[in-house]
Amino acid sequence: MKGFSGPIGSGKSQALCHEAIRLTYLNPGRTGLIGAPTYPMLRDATQLALFEILNRNRIPYEHAKAENSVEMKDSGSRILFRPLDDFERLRGTNLAWFGLDELTYAPEAAWLRLKAGYGTPAPSGYAASACGRRRDTTGYTDGSSQSRSRGMR
Repeated sequence: MKGFSGPIGSGKSQALCHEAIRLTYLNPGRTGLIGAPTYPMLRDATQLALFEILNRNRIPYEHAKAENSVEMKDSGSRILFRPLDDFERLRGTNLAWFGLDELTYAPEAAWLRLKAGYGTPAPSGYAASACGRRRDTTGYTDGSSQSRSRGMR
């Protein structure tokens, strides 16, 4: 698991998107997920960053707007885009990897649901990445949340 932490504008979302692209090539034909706390955050920041990187680097992809996903043409991998505010909808996903933007603002149950639903068969590279700002008042103090925040405090 990998975490990115820093202030606004430090490149956390960019780093997450670069990591997601890397994982699509390490796990050809498999599905990954990029999530954010809400759909507007996902659409306006994280997806925008990913599309800018893909276009700037001329990486071929097809955006399926109705499914809110991207198919990577080179690797045959698929990236699902999902908001985390309705974490029950994350049930049943069979993921090679996932990356979460602004994790500190997402429900802990979303993290736990995704963590339980990835890695069969075993993925290549880091299976989970997250980025968020330092937040001293998260309320997460048990052992599972220590792994959830992975050094973002």
